[in-house]
Amino acid sequence: MELKYSDDKKIFTVHRKGIPYLSSCMLDSLGVPNLFSTRFVNWDEEKNEGAEGLRTTLMAGDDISEAAPVIQDIRDRLARQLGSSLDFECVTDQKHTSFVHVAAENDLGIRWPRRLPLHRQYVDGVVTDLPDALLTVFGGDCPPVYLADPVRKAVGLVHAGRKGTLGRIPAVAIARMIVNFGCDPADMYAVIGPGICVDCYEMGDEIYDEFEERWGHDDAERILKRYPSGRYHLDLREANRMTLLRAGVPEDHISVSNVCTACNADKLYSYRAGRLENEGTAMIVNRWEK
Repeated sequence: MELKYSDDKKIFTVHRKGIPYLSSCMLDSLGVPNLFSTRFVNWDEEKNEGAEGLRTTLMAGDDISEAAPVIQDIRDRLARQLGSSLDFECVTDQKHTSFVHVAAENDLGIRWPRRLPLHRQYVDGVVTDLPDALLTVFGGDCPPVYLADPVRKAVGLVHAGRKGTLGRIPAVAIARMIVNFGCDPADMYAVIGPGICVDCYEMGDEIYDEFEERWGHDDAERILKRYPSGRYHLDLREANRMTLLRAGVPEDHISVSNVCTACNADKLYSYRAGRLENEGTAMIVNRWEK
């Protein structure tokens, strides 16, 4: 499975056995199980092709009675490839907010499509220090941001789309980890996962106004550029990297994706590329194997 990269840095490892997925080299080096799914249920190395149609979340138009068993089975299979299962999963509700939930024991293993409790609704990020907890978020161009603290043995995962990025959701998650687990950002590692690149993320003028109002003129100029089309393009990678740095994560502890979901719409799900039959799934397990 060949992906298009924006540079030649080795940011991810592509796993082709079982259900194919990408894992972060930085998190792998820490011994933290993690993944980002592709479009494929399987991959044949000899034929260099796979069966498309990986379904991990409910989409508009899905028949819930038909979709739920398939989705649960696929997510459980992905989890088991990380040595976990849905019995340990805490999944986000995702409404493009900057709210982050601190997972407790009774949050784990709530099987979709059961309605999430009130304190879990409108949540786009989760953090935990519970051993073996499995955190899951979804995205169809919005990058996930993975957080890991090897000192306090805590992890976090957020869905950092336009609105979450505007609300600095990675910093919100880090603040939760500081307050609830005693984490020090200087000890933490962060990975900005696959998502849409700046060249593919065309926006209207209102996006500049939003970021200028919330972030200031200099930051808006840094992460938003007007292209020859006359439209602004938003750099989600750089915006989230800036947020992580300002939250105290060391620069050499931050890994920034060089995989664009839209540029790789034949391998990954992408809303902007018109290939959002389902969504990409990000998972991280609070287990430290090294």
